[in-house]
Amino acid sequence: MNQNNIVSTTVNPFWYNDVGCWDTRQPERLVKYATRLESDKIDVLQTFYLLDIGHLKCPEKSLVFDRQRGILKSKWSTRQLMIRYSRQLGFSGSQLVRAVATDQGLSPHKLPIIHGEAILMPQTSAKRGMANWYNGLYLIDAVERPLMTELVYAGGIRLLIDMSLPMVDRQLKKGRQLQQGVSNYHQRRATPNQAASGLDGTDAQNLNRFADTVVDYFGIQAHPEEISCLTKRFLGTL
Repeated sequence: MNQNNIVSTTVNPFWYNDVGCWDTRQPERLVKYATRLESDKIDVLQTFYLLDIGHLKCPEKSLVFDRQRGILKSKWSTRQLMIRYSRQLGFSGSQLVRAVATDQGLSPHKLPIIHGEAILMPQTSAKRGMANWYNGLYLIDAVERPLMTELVYAGGIRLLIDMSLPMVDRQLKKGRQLQQGVSNYHQRRATPNQAASGLDGTDAQNLNRFADTVVDYFGIQAHPEEISCLTKRFLGTL
């Protein structure tokens, strides 16, 4: 398995230590490496794994594996972190993924959260409670191990997860199929329409820049294609 859209293999030197392969099945051994995450926001372009530790006797409920910040411990559960993130995406979050899955005739079970190149997939049904999540972004290989799978990420990061390789392969295939469907949706919605064809090019650029500033200020997760689409729909009503 190879992913061709890897942006950068540079990671925090934290990941280059004597641990070797990080075993997510033994979270009690990972907590000692973690630093505190004060907010309830994750960066899906850097987060490649979310681990539930709610069953441990510690104040934290989850561990966030971040390429640039190392392992972070959070008082919010994986479910709370993912619900908040999905809500930031609005319709482009779980609602759009579910709609694409229905359109493609795919199972609605264990659907991922998709944002651009990131594909965050639950190891178990997220409805059951505190699922662990792994990211398809930066994933360059998945290797079969006895009763588990080793995920190899760009930058030499290796994780052991409690899933069989066939299950991981099926989930990745489904996730990337859904990712393509979501991308196609945004491309169709971003296509210029006649209602907005009279907009001056400079005005359109200025309006798009203003929209980018607003969503960045309020911490809203949105694609340029989505902003462009909403702008054109609004201008078409003038």
